[in-house]
Amino acid sequence: MKRVKRILGVLLIFVFGVIVGGVGASAGIAQKIRDVISGGPEAVVRELVKVLDKELKLEPEQKRMLQGIADETHIKLRQSRAKIQPEVDRTLGEAEERVRAILYPNQIEKFDKLLHKGGDKWKAKEGAAADAAPLPEPEPPRAP
Repeated sequence: MKRVKRILGVLLIFVFGVIVGGVGASAGIAQKIRDVISGGPEAVVRELVKVLDKELKLEPEQKRMLQGIADETHIKLRQSRAKIQPEVDRTLGEAEERVRAILYPNQIEKFDKLLHKGGDKWKAKEGAAADAAPLPEPEPPRAP
């Protein structure tokens, strides 16, 4: 009986260790994702280049060319977003009005607070991105 208790105790410690390790790892991964996302598009591009460099074992010239491609793509996406942003704003405004129409007066006040809280964070991030130094013009890729 003592032997069974010891084995169960060891198994319990092992299972507990696996659970704690899994929770710790997932918390670390979640924090890394939050850090990258809160860093804005530039942080996402840097992380993407870093991951591809590590996984593909890129040579320095390949990494430089990849960075140029990523920067150029980022510029084009920023330009595309600027073109469609007015339509996105209209669509979100219409949705806000439709939601507001189904709420009771006491809910509208809370809804407005939630919108302002989220909107302030969004505007702060957009402002920081707009104030950031413009991306350099990418160099044309060289043939290997």
